Amino acid sequence: MANELEIKKQKLDDHLIVELYGNIDEDSNFETLTKLDVKIITFDFDGIKMINSCGVRDWIQFIEKIPADTKIIYKKCPQIVIEQINMVHGFIRKGAKIDSFYAPYYSEDKDEVIKVLLKSEDVKKAKAPEIKDQETGEVLEFDAIEAQYFNFLNQAEGQ
Repeated sequence: MANELEIKKQKLDDHLIVELYGNIDEDSNFETLTKLDVKIITFDFDGIKMINSCGVRDWIQFIEKIPADTKIIYKKCPQIVIEQINMVHGFIRKGAKIDSFYAPYYSEDKDEVIKVLLKSEDVKKAKAPEIKDQETGEVLEFDAIEAQYFNFLNQAEGQ
């Protein structure tokens, strides 16, 4: 299957960096990520294309197996991951940190939605930061309901 989940791991001392590519679905297998003796796990979701309900269930079961004293960091979360975090209790463990994520911004000049990579600290009081198109200088319009889209920031670190 072309979109089968691919997991790339890199261990640096007590830190495991995990890059995920493809689909998180009923065929996903997180077994290679269990029973690892690390203090920090960073999940890079940049390559995730789709998540279905079976994949969400399997992800939650996997996250629950990670020792409680292991720090979890999510980075480069696409909109589909942010939507799951916002909708599904347990997709992100309390105390986990979301380092970076993609947010939808609309360009009127180009008549398209542009996914902009933001750092969590860029968002203040659930307000989207002002973003300008790098080519045209146009101020882009945030293309979601801020209070709903940024709800995950409260969930992640239990704020």
